[in-house]
This record gives sequence, structure tokens and C-alpha cells, in this order.
Amino acid sequence: MKRTYLFFMMCVFLTVATFAKSPKLTIKNTIGGDLDELNDYDLYAHTNETDVNGDTQSENIFTLGDQLQADFESDYVDARARLDVLYTSAETEDPKLLIVPTGFVHVEPIKQFGFIVGNNFYKRFAIPSAYLAAANDTTKWGRLLTDSLGYDGNVSISDDIGLYTNGFSAGVTSNWKFGADENVYLKAASGATICPTSDDETAAVDAGLNFGLEGLFDLGFTAHAINNDDRKFGAFAGLTSVPNLILNAGFYYNFTAADYLPEARVERNDVDEFKKQSTKYAVGASGGYYFNGIGLGIYADVISGLTNEYIGKIKYYDASGNLIETKTTTIVRGETVVKYKDGKAKRTDEFTAQAVPFYSQLRLTYDVTTDVQAQFNFKVRTMIRDSSQTWFMFYPRVSVSLPKKLGTITAGLRLNMNKTRYADGFSSISIPLTYTYKFKKKF
Repeated sequence: MKRTYLFFMMCVFLTVATFAKSPKLTIKNTIGGDLDELNDYDLYAHTNETDVNGDTQSENIFTLGDQLQADFESDYVDARARLDVLYTSAETEDPKLLIVPTGFVHVEPIKQFGFIVGNNFYKRFAIPSAYLAAANDTTKWGRLLTDSLGYDGNVSISDDIGLYTNGFSAGVTSNWKFGADENVYLKAASGATICPTSDDETAAVDAGLNFGLEGLFDLGFTAHAINNDDRKFGAFAGLTSVPNLILNAGFYYNFTAADYLPEARVERNDVDEFKKQSTKYAVGASGGYYFNGIGLGIYADVISGLTNEYIGKIKYYDASGNLIETKTTTIVRGETVVKYKDGKAKRTDEFTAQAVPFYSQLRLTYDVTTDVQAQFNFKVRTMIRDSSQTWFMFYPRVSVSLPKKLGTITAGLRLNMNKTRYADGFSSISIPLTYTYKFKKKF
């Protein structure tokens, strides 16, 4: 038995030595509250919201989260495991404590071919020209491979504790370099996400392509949930010929990203709801420059819908009011869409404005010292021709790296004015605060 165990351990060691010549492990832990980087809430937030009767409801929300993440990198294997734990006092959230485990394993037996499995690929296959400089983000439309169906469900452990689970995702990747200097690259990926417990689509197929010449240009194309009616496409191009300069452009089909589009207030029988907007066609541009000599960075993003169309779902009912089927189709904002089946009618368009979604953001960064960085963000989400659905964010913050590599503290003040939720002033004032510590080990 002992010899068998020793033989097994030797096989594992030889496998790791063969497929991971220069492994590195990075452990990162972030504690606090920051809706941009950690969870859906800041550490403290005071919110104002008006209901259908014009009455104001205020709430003080305290949130504490912890994100423990481990990254493994080597010549042939890279992997990530992340555990998010979030507690919030928000009255609208049930359960109060959420646990979210995510991760992936990517194996490249040879440099030109690989395969990946997991339930979240993050930005592992992001297209460089799809990067939004002001948002410091690459949306899913700009990633070759992703978990298209997102979080699949909330498994309740108790009344106050919930466990979020993703569908299972798997894919294959290809990475080629050409030329004498290997400065021409071609990357491709395809895969699928399966959510067996989903009420709607149970599978989504993704594919993407990225081509470019280092130091000159970058091009990319993605297709997500190809097999579903609400499929999404993205096409991107960027220049990389000038150091410290970012200049990207993109086209989006079926753009539904809530972080970049406003919401609309929908009233049904004296019940207030806030519905996410979407747009069928959108174009975007992102640019910026970092002045290395003075440590100043200026970045800007713009994404705008092209028409007042969006992709929505039409529901068919029988004469008894029972749902027969749901279809996905193009709906024009401002038109009332009514479908009949067996004598039963259903209105499907909840957005009454002939409007087009629009997003813009400005980000300024300044390196005060090598350990202190100041940053200011200003973001606008609105509907062109309907200014009542407008959201402004003012967000100054400071990041301080502690001496002796003891971590980084980031704090700021976030001011939100959302005319959809609170028309008379700031809809929320919040304080994001996080502490991050990293540990790196090379083997």
C-alpha cells in the first residue's frame, strides 16, 4: 500500500514538472465593500427612493464582503479559484448572506491548443481592442469565451443564507503566432455553458476570434449564445502603435449590460418596478492617454444605441390566462405590442419612450507618489430624447499601498443622482472601502 502511494505521488510530481515548468501561485484577499470591485454594494450607503405616490423612502445599508482568490500560472496550466462571501443589511435583499464559489482550469498541452472547464472564465480571453479605458473593464461582448447564461440560481441553505451556483462551462482555445518576430497573433475559442436547472435557455454556445499585429492594430469578433434567440455579437478594432495611447472602437448586437445602460420605472397596478434597458444595435468608442512624465492618465468611453429598437420577449396566453409559449423578437420603444392567442391578449412593451440608450464615462488618474494614486470617475447613463431616465455618478477615490508589501487600502465617496429613482436630488451617497492583500510564491 505504501509503495502504491509513493508511486502515485511520483506520477503526480512528474506530471506537474512536465506540464508546469515555472509555476507561480498568487493568493489575493479583499475585504470590505465596493460595488465596482467586490460586490453589489459599498461598505456604507444612504439611499433615497420615491414610490408611485411620490413618497420618499430612505435606507442606510451596511455591507461587508470578502473575496478570497487563488491564481495558478505555469507554462501549460493556469487556473483560478474564487470564493465570494457577502453580507448586507439591505431590506430588499433576501437572503442576507450570499456565498458564491467560482473558478476555472485552463490546460494547454501545446501552445497552439488548449481546453478550459469551470463556471466563470472572468476576463481570461478578453480582446484588447474591446477594453473600455474609463470603465477599466471589458464587457462580456469583448471576451472570446464566457459563461453566457451567468448565475443559474440561488440555492437556499437557510432563510438568511444563500449559495449562488453557475452553470457548467467548457471550451477549446487556440493561440497562434506568426512572423520572424512572432508579432502576428491569431487567437480563437469556442465552448458552451450548460444550466440544467434554468427555467429558460438550458445551454449557450459561444465562439470568438482575435487577430492583430503587436505594436500596430488589434481586431476581434465574438458570438455568444449563438443557439438562442437572444444571441449577442461584438466586433472590435483598436490601434496599438502609440505607447501609452488607447484608441478602441466597437459594435454591439443585443447590448444588455446593466452597468452601461439606464433603467426605467415601470408602474403596474400601483406597484413600482425598475426594469433594465437594452438596445438591439449599439456602437462605442474608448480612448485615453497616460502622461508618463507627470503620472497623469485621462480616459473616456462612449456607447450609444443606434435605434429605438430592443430585443424583448412576447408571451402567448390561452383563453384561461395560462402561458402557452414565449418568443423573442424585436420591439420598438414607444409602441404597444399586443399578441393574441385563443382570445387572450398580453401587452409586452413596458418602455413608453421613443428613446435610445446612451452611456459615457470620464476617468482621471494621478500618481501622487509611487504608493498613492488619486482617481476621479464621472459616469452618465441616460436615454436620448427622454432625460427623465438619467443617472449620474461622481466618484473620487484614493488607493494607498502600505509599506513592506502589507497590502493596499482603497477608499472614496460615491455620489449617485438617479432621476428614475429619486428626481429631487442624490439617490444615494455611499462610502466604498476595501483592503487587499496579495501573496505570491514561485516554485
